[in-house]
Amino acid sequence: MVLKRRKFIKNLSLAVPMLAIPFQSVFAKESWFNFENKNTKVLSFEHDFSKVNDRIWIGNSFWSVPMEDWEIKNKRLEFSGIMKKARLHLLTHTLNIDEGQFAMTCEIGLLDKNENIGSAGFSVGIKDDTDPESIKAACYFGKGISMGVSLDGKLFVAEKTVQLPAGFDYQKFVLHLEVSSEVNKSEILLKVTDQKGHKIEVNYTHNGDIHGLVALENNCNEKNGSTFWFNALKLQGNKLQHVPDNSFGPILWAMYTLSRGTLKLSVQLPPIGIKDSQKIELQLSKNGKWKKEAVSTIDSASYSALFTLTNWDANQDIPYRLVYTIDGELDNYTGVFRKEPLDRALLFGGLTCQQWQGFPYRPLVENLEKSNPDMLYFSGDQIYEENGGYFIKREPEDKAILSYLGKWFMFGWAFGNVMRDRPTVCTPDDHDVFQGNLWGDGGASISFEKWKTDGDANGGFVQTPKMINVVNKTQCGHLPMVSNQEVLPSGITTWYSHLVYGRISFAIVSDRAFKSGPEKIRPGKGRIDHITERLKPNELESETLNFMGQSQFNFLEHWTTDWEGADMKIMLSQTLFANVGTHHGGQKQFLYGDMDSGGWPKSQRDAVLRVVRKACTFHINGDQHLPFMVQYGIEKARDAGWTFCTPATSTGYARWGQPDLVNNPCVDRPEHNLPNTGCYRDIFGNENYIYAVGNPEDDFNKEPNRYVKCQKKSSGYGLVTLDQKERTIKMEAIRFLADLSIDSDENRFPGWPLTISQFDNDGRRPFGYLPRLTFEKPNQVIKIVNQNTQELIQAIRVKGYNYVPEVYALASYTLVIGEGEEEKTIYDVEISSDPQAVLMV
Repeated sequence: MVLKRRKFIKNLSLAVPMLAIPFQSVFAKESWFNFENKNTKVLSFEHDFSKVNDRIWIGNSFWSVPMEDWEIKNKRLEFSGIMKKARLHLLTHTLNIDEGQFAMTCEIGLLDKNENIGSAGFSVGIKDDTDPESIKAACYFGKGISMGVSLDGKLFVAEKTVQLPAGFDYQKFVLHLEVSSEVNKSEILLKVTDQKGHKIEVNYTHNGDIHGLVALENNCNEKNGSTFWFNALKLQGNKLQHVPDNSFGPILWAMYTLSRGTLKLSVQLPPIGIKDSQKIELQLSKNGKWKKEAVSTIDSASYSALFTLTNWDANQDIPYRLVYTIDGELDNYTGVFRKEPLDRALLFGGLTCQQWQGFPYRPLVENLEKSNPDMLYFSGDQIYEENGGYFIKREPEDKAILSYLGKWFMFGWAFGNVMRDRPTVCTPDDHDVFQGNLWGDGGASISFEKWKTDGDANGGFVQTPKMINVVNKTQCGHLPMVSNQEVLPSGITTWYSHLVYGRISFAIVSDRAFKSGPEKIRPGKGRIDHITERLKPNELESETLNFMGQSQFNFLEHWTTDWEGADMKIMLSQTLFANVGTHHGGQKQFLYGDMDSGGWPKSQRDAVLRVVRKACTFHINGDQHLPFMVQYGIEKARDAGWTFCTPATSTGYARWGQPDLVNNPCVDRPEHNLPNTGCYRDIFGNENYIYAVGNPEDDFNKEPNRYVKCQKKSSGYGLVTLDQKERTIKMEAIRFLADLSIDSDENRFPGWPLTISQFDNDGRRPFGYLPRLTFEKPNQVIKIVNQNTQELIQAIRVKGYNYVPEVYALASYTLVIGEGEEEKTIYDVEISSDPQAVLMV
């Protein structure tokens, strides 16, 4: 035989499965290696799928791609998809890099035949070229040696094939693999035997060692092939290593928020079966002992569970443990509810756009852990339709939900370890609901037929309300509830929220769900959202257009006046309210404007900025695929707040902000004199002061290394230091491949960092000043109301004992000072011409 060290022995405890009577003599005397290296431990693994409850999730030792195409059904593992090289990866038992042998066997059978197209078998030595040590990367980018049986009558290993025996029975057969690996060579023997006793084998020599993951594989060499079932998987060998930490599930990850004494924890599980336990338990560590705190029921649509704990003591770190039992095994998932940072500045981490080409984003995730932010914000596009290397399933509804979940689980696999022990805010954007662009139009629906014709350039949600609500629940279920939380007429839930943490008040809003579609103002076909020619002033304006929706706008108006437990105000949304990107896509096409940006519709955008400006609100967002620092303008340049659009975690669709390339007039360039910075007017009439932009390199498509390509495409993450005592905001944009062991400008995008004052977020030029206010107690809340118009002019918590209110019109003013029972009102306060005038309050 070709395998030099292969010796078969009788009656090993790990026997090849007996499918039927004819199989009892097939491998009874020839089964497995006699592993000669006594210094190396021989390990084994076996999994009988027939003993598992029916469900989509296979078990914590496995990871399937695409997830929704693999299922325990009819007491076996069944595949139902069309993807080429669809695989069920074994996570917990991998092939080491040392010399040695291993063997692998599995029952396989034809399920649904598509003519003579299709194949099934194994893939071994699966690893990713860019990140060969990562099993997560291996599952989605890994290349292995494929081998198996094809319906065109072949037994194959890689490119080598032999003809199957005449009359071979595809309905049920055993595939058996034996490998002996040396440093520079691996000998492979693959044998197949059907239930009639037909058998054949093929030998193959691989140049090099075989190490990495092993997997069951359907459609090894083709797409849209026939489907197969699998059962009784077994492995043994001294090249096999057990890595239990590689397991993923059944508790996948958890996210929590803490706000004003209420803690909400969302737990994500995989698609379990109806016969599996539907309850999960939360325990807290108290005095060194775990104590049961609560039990929650797992939601049958989203496979998530929610815990709400009131009267929370946030003055100390409290370890927590989630407990769930499945397949007779107890699974524990641990984390820490952190002490709330009330006595120091809060470090905020901003991330957006997790396109799969950078998955699992290891350099960035490791840097994020080193940065150790107190709080995380994922602003949208936690999934993309193409993530995982396969496209989404839009229908039927149950498959669409599972398709979303499979890609959502990639996000949790990448970031779950960072999220488990700090508050995390997560909000969906367009790609999360399977749309390239989203103008939600208040929850309106758009039919599949119309979407197929018009694409993502019209208002409305394409997917069903149930599927959208699963997205909302999985990503936002742990956000604080606001009073009178709205459900849209279509049944789609809303998730805008108010969170107070570390004495920072966050308004979490959707700038997509309510927004009008381009067709409301710009009739036509195709990409009517892309502006490719100059427009007349106000050509795209109308009073009938919507931006935030009335209920969400009302929420923001109330939020600006609610300062309980807060010193500063931050608005979190999906995209920035300006059109600052100039060039788009792989061909770097110049666009005058993009109606997908938050710069349109201008009038409604301006109304939102006027409201939040009253509270000196700073805006954090993402979506644009490149970082920006911008100060907004409404009536005039720089008369509104600042915004930080954080870098994409992994940029897919490229954008550039290069107005200098198209001769866009610029004024007020910052002192650093970087190109493409200064004050520019966009196509919608917005005056945008661009302080910094992190543009990609133009040659990124030539880069084969996925992580280096991410770096070249301006991927990274944002850090914002919110200093409640000094009332300052420091913005940093960290590159994907930053080396945080050294302090270097190369770690950051040009123009960062920048520190501004909280009060820089109201850029209006005052008409005059009211008398200086001197307070008995420091840091009072003050609300200023124009008595003539009854308009709220400002609502702010001042810093210190003194404050000079700025006003913007000749009028009498009412001052409301203090909070709760200590609140006092002063009427008829006039503009003072005396700079020494003082009003004691």
